[in-house]
Formats: sequence, C-alpha cells, structure tokens
Amino acid sequence: MEWNEIVKSVQDAYRVAVNEWVGKARIQGGTVKGPSAVLTPGSLVSETNIEARMVQILASSRVPRDIATGLAKVLADAWNEWAAGYQIQIPKAYPSFAAVPGRAAPPTPASQAPSLSLGSSRGEASLKSPLLAQRLAAAPGMLAANAAGGNSDAVKNLASWVEGSFNEWKAGTTMVGLIGKGPVPTFAPPYVPVGPVIAGENTSAAVLFAGPRFGKVII
Repeated sequence: MEWNEIVKSVQDAYRVAVNEWVGKARIQGGTVKGPSAVLTPGSLVSETNIEARMVQILASSRVPRDIATGLAKVLADAWNEWAAGYQIQIPKAYPSFAAVPGRAAPPTPASQAPSLSLGSSRGEASLKSPLLAQRLAAAPGMLAANAAGGNSDAVKNLASWVEGSFNEWKAGTTMVGLIGKGPVPTFAPPYVPVGPVIAGENTSAAVLFAGPRFGKVII
C-alpha cells in the first residue's frame, strides 16, 4: 500500500472520529461567578474515544495494523491534549446571575455563543505540524517503515493537514450549548432580596458546538 493511500485512509478515519467526538462533546465543570463563566482545563470532554474509533475504522482498510494503531494513538493524543487544556473566560455569559431573586439560579442557557478561538489551550501545540510530524514519525510501526524509506513527506503532509483542518474548524466554531447554574449565598430577604451566583457550575446542552465539520477534504 502506497504512503499516499495510507495517509488518505488515516485522514478519513481521523475526520470521522473527530467529528463524532465533537458531536458528543460536553462541558462539565469550570466555575460561575456572577454573570461570568470560566471554563477551566478539564471542563471540555466527550464520550467518543478517538483512538479506538480510528482503529475500528482502519481495521477495514489495507493500512498495516501496527502503523494504523500507532498513528491513531498519536493523533488521538494530540486532540485530547488540546481538549484537556482548553480554557476560556466569558464575562457576560449569564447576565441574570448578577442579581438573582432567590437562593439559587436554575439551569440557564448562556446569552452568547463565543467563538472557540477566544479560548486557549497549552495542549494546542500538539496539533501544530512540526511537533505532530515528529510524534507521528516516532509512532510504533513507523520507525521500521521509515527505515524502509518513503514516508517522510507523507508524515509531514498528514501533520500539515491536521493543523490546517484544526485551525479552520476552530475559527468557524462557536459554543452554543453552554448552560450555567449555582447558589446565591448572600440571598437573605427581606434585607437582601437579590444576590449574585457564587461558585456556580457550567454544564451543556445536547449540542455544544455549531460550525463546520472538521477535516479538509483533499481531492
């Protein structure tokens, strides 16, 4: 099997797996203080296991199993490192939480849909082409293949495709499903009839993201 064919099969598997991950993504954690939402590292999760899904998809292809499993792990780890480190502050996510007339604010959808690109993640470096290409080249199954020659350009092309696809997806994606709730500890009627949410938490609706599908399609 030629390297261009291998790369295309891996791209197709990664595209499917990542889009399934995005479709099942959710928020669990972070904090809410007054109207502000803060998503801390570890808040963005998904039920989809990208590595396992890729291996499952590639099992029906002609990609050698050791290469398929090695590349799937590196690519999944790169995405997971970005997601695990993702954080964002949304100062006016829940305007009504600044003065709540009760002991707690009920689950409330965010008043805005911030762009994913407004946040940051230390793990995003793992999706950059130079580092990703190094990790792909060192993946189990790839060292022996590299010794046989011919995969250097293919690995670089795969890493460039991942970085470009991620940048396009991130730039066009918004967080539409954010939900907040939390206690109002200063509420004490009749003297204090309203108060801000303190130490609240963020969750999300069934659909968290809106935007393009991940993965450049190369004809």
